[in-house]
Amino acid sequence: METNEKLIFSNSFGSVTDKRVILNYKSGTEDILLNHISTVSYQHERNYFFAIGGFLLSVVVLIGILSNLSSLDGTEVLIMLLFVLFSFLSGLANWIGHHNIVISVGGKNRKPLKAELSKTREGKEFVKAIKGALLR
Repeated sequence: METNEKLIFSNSFGSVTDKRVILNYKSGTEDILLNHISTVSYQHERNYFFAIGGFLLSVVVLIGILSNLSSLDGTEVLIMLLFVLFSFLSGLANWIGHHNIVISVGGKNRKPLKAELSKTREGKEFVKAIKGALLR
């Protein structure tokens, strides 16, 4: 950051100054000049196929357990219940999805910043700061 730049915003995703955006990746940082940025977006992606599939699979196996409860022994029931739990949690994780901060420079998307569920608010604030700096 140059000495005549003014810091506008900073968090774990990066920093926004009046001249550039500094992105913090796990592998390092990347500087992008503000006048090169064409679009900024905060994208939420879900995998509906795996989410609905996980929920349906857990319901089908649970119905199978309940309908054959008298013929199953304890270990089979335990294994099937663990499978139900795993498929339900997999469906839930795919339903919640994941978030990406996507910055387009010259019409090409840069490597997206992945915002974990616990950092959703920080990611939205970072995108808002970049958009505010672009409008100045």
